[in-house]
Amino acid sequence: MADRPGLATRAFEAAYALLARVSRYDAWTQFQALQSNQWRAAGELHAIRWAKARRLLTYAMEQVPFYRDMWTAVGVDPRRFTCIDDLRHLPVTTRAAVLQAQQDDGFLLSRRNDYQMTHSSGTTGPRVYLPFTPADMQVKYANYLREFYVTDWRLGMRSAALHYSGHPEFAGRYTGQPDQDNYVGTRQFVFRVLHNRILYPPYASSESGDDTIVAAWYDALRRRPPFLLETMEFNILALLKYIEDRGLPRLRIPRMFVLATLSDGLRRRLEEAFASEVFNRFGPHEMEGVGFECHEHRGIHLAIDSVHPEFLDEEDRPVGPGEWGRLILTDLDSYTMPLIRYELGDIGSYVDQPCPCGRRFPLMNGIGCRMRDRLVGIDGRPLVPRPLISAAQDDDAVRFVQIAQAPDGSIEVRVVPDAAQWSAGRAATLLERLRTAVPAERDRLRVVTVDRVHLEPNGKFSAVRKWES
Repeated sequence: MADRPGLATRAFEAAYALLARVSRYDAWTQFQALQSNQWRAAGELHAIRWAKARRLLTYAMEQVPFYRDMWTAVGVDPRRFTCIDDLRHLPVTTRAAVLQAQQDDGFLLSRRNDYQMTHSSGTTGPRVYLPFTPADMQVKYANYLREFYVTDWRLGMRSAALHYSGHPEFAGRYTGQPDQDNYVGTRQFVFRVLHNRILYPPYASSESGDDTIVAAWYDALRRRPPFLLETMEFNILALLKYIEDRGLPRLRIPRMFVLATLSDGLRRRLEEAFASEVFNRFGPHEMEGVGFECHEHRGIHLAIDSVHPEFLDEEDRPVGPGEWGRLILTDLDSYTMPLIRYELGDIGSYVDQPCPCGRRFPLMNGIGCRMRDRLVGIDGRPLVPRPLISAAQDDDAVRFVQIAQAPDGSIEVRVVPDAAQWSAGRAATLLERLRTAVPAERDRLRVVTVDRVHLEPNGKFSAVRKWES
């Protein structure tokens, strides 16, 4: 396995560059611009962002009935804005409003035939069907490529993916629901040939403990070790458990994208177990390339040349650094179905300090949880469970953690333990660590050992589960 770019990388990059010069497929040109943007001076970056925002707002006001009607109803004309921060004067766009606008043809999609549909995963709420033109897909792909290049992976180097069972690439084969991604032929060629990627079958059971598919992953990764593996959190933890339980030879995977917010302790365990450097990226289906980690791993760089992020409280007021807020995003490149001040359904927080890497993009701590997964604190206010999850993840005797809140308000932290390390003393130590993480809830916390955790119908794992009566 090559850990460095080789002849294939040079050939594929040259082919992309040539394609951009002789055709409308200019993803490589856009990618190179995105690569430059992250190092630009603050003034240059602001000018790029404001030019994009102004053009988008003018288009939406004049060409998109959904936004024109919504903004006119509150007496706001964004064509009068003078800077990108003026977006705060616009109403937040909810998922429900977008779904209704699609039914009402508020984006005038009925007048177009130049797009194909994909959809969101449905994890943070009802699926949103998303139209993309070929030009949209090139922008999305350029952002996607930037996320991958930050890991030192390059075109032509081996890669692999462990997606969830409901991912559009599987076309509904594992969920029983007919499904299809957009531009399937192009995607398959790019991933299989240019990305040298193997897509492994997903974990299709509804709960942990089915080692059949995990065994197949292990064998496949041993036969063809990738330089870069993109995986969901549950998948890599299941793989680690499978290897450790059986005392199997470790896998060496130089780079991994684990699509989740991990505690420092869990990240270190994964890096040691797989001789890897673990990265996170944030690319919801609605808008690719929202953020990515660099080698400094101080947080997720928010790609503000492509999106405008906001973190708001329950009253739509900005929160401060380190405070949890609803993540509101504006896609600065989206015109087919613009998403402006779109409430994604996630909770996050930002860091008010630069990254030592030198990039000019601000940092996000990561995703605290989905909005629907917030608990109810003893004070009756929403409680983000991330501190509890991180405290459990930091314990190397915990294989999986899943939290559920009982009707009486008590919080049950369910752990699948490593039997060789677990004991009553270990459980007591974890409980005290949880109480330290969220002191106000100390009397409502309890640790429960279980033999398995549950997955959602779409195959994704949520660290917060509804209480079973």
